[in-house]
Amino acid sequence: MTGEEQFLKTHFQKFYQGREIMGPPEILSREFGYGIFGRKIANRNLAFQNQKEFNLFLRNSVPFFVSYSNALYKFPARRPMEAKEFFAGDLVYEFDADDLLTDCKQVHDSWLCPKCGRKGKGRQLKCDECGSATKLEEWFCTECLGAAKSRVFALLKFLEEDFGFSEGIAINFSGRAGYHVHVRNDMVRQLSHAARIELIDYLTANGLNIFSHFQKEATFFRCQSGSSGGWPQRILGKLAKVLEEGNAEKIAVMGNTTVAMAKKLLKEKAVILNSIRERQVIPSIFGRVNSKAESKSDIFWQHFLNSIVAGISPIDRQTSVDINKIVRVPETLHGETGFVSTDLSRDSLREFNPFDDSLAFSNQGTVRVFITKAPRIYLAGESFGPFKEEEAELPLNAAIFLLGRSSAVLVDKNEA
Repeated sequence: MTGEEQFLKTHFQKFYQGREIMGPPEILSREFGYGIFGRKIANRNLAFQNQKEFNLFLRNSVPFFVSYSNALYKFPARRPMEAKEFFAGDLVYEFDADDLLTDCKQVHDSWLCPKCGRKGKGRQLKCDECGSATKLEEWFCTECLGAAKSRVFALLKFLEEDFGFSEGIAINFSGRAGYHVHVRNDMVRQLSHAARIELIDYLTANGLNIFSHFQKEATFFRCQSGSSGGWPQRILGKLAKVLEEGNAEKIAVMGNTTVAMAKKLLKEKAVILNSIRERQVIPSIFGRVNSKAESKSDIFWQHFLNSIVAGISPIDRQTSVDINKIVRVPETLHGETGFVSTDLSRDSLREFNPFDDSLAFSNQGTVRVFITKAPRIYLAGESFGPFKEEEAELPLNAAIFLLGRSSAVLVDKNEA
């Protein structure tokens, strides 16, 4: 065990010895897994009889990561998976700031091509010189975590308005760069894998086109569902907002057309907005609609609505529907950051800032570390860095944050 690992383990043990972790609901039926320094899942197929047994494990074994299943099993510790005997499962949606293409990534993220040595800023997955897969160094900040938070609120709106899931919803910060939304009610727990895929299809508008909800007529496309809500009303509402902005360049990109054609459309903005709001229809604009063939208006509005849908959908198709997946246990530590995986209500989520509100360790006392590379970081109202190949005397919470992600090492090994 390295000095850094021992240092973190010592402080993590103090954290767990000083509190009682509730653990997930129905703890007896959950499968658990744990991680070690530098590895999020080193073992799984664990089970605990109750909260007391779970806390003894935390205090004695001091895992760097601890996760639990969204599935409920009769025999959660058995293997292989079929032997566990699944009988119910929560829905879990994950929102990770690492996956969102926010502008801040050009500031705090970087990439390196292991093959040719080319490097750069941002989240670039392939080398633009040799085409090889790159190695990413990803960080996170209030901007990208704020974008992830916005996705959470968008999903909550879908779940409540479109599916009627108002009960049994739990939200928690992952402890690093994202959020989890859990749906735990009888309406969802018996859903099959196929039904869970259907939910993902709906949330991502998979296969949606202009004719899914809009019927061709002579000079316009009529919303078939009227004012009943759901995707059609979201699309019409967003369409109205884009038209009100009046940005011809943006409209041209969204509709895959020329700026000149977008300006032509904007000349009819008042007519279109009135049609949308009063009659729930989209005028064809580019000539009469052809009921038997694809018209110019068909092509334009399909591109335009695809762009709108991409901006509205709260999740992407990578969101897991795997009922065997395990996710971070609320109120436990994340081994890369030293942050607490925090349970949140909808109201507390609005003002939640993990760099202030999920810190497990104080800024009292300092630790001397050698930092290989780190952008400017903010913790508990203080900023540190940026750093590159240098020593620094840091508060305990900042030192743990950098040590946990192996961006720093202890200068004085006796501190471990």
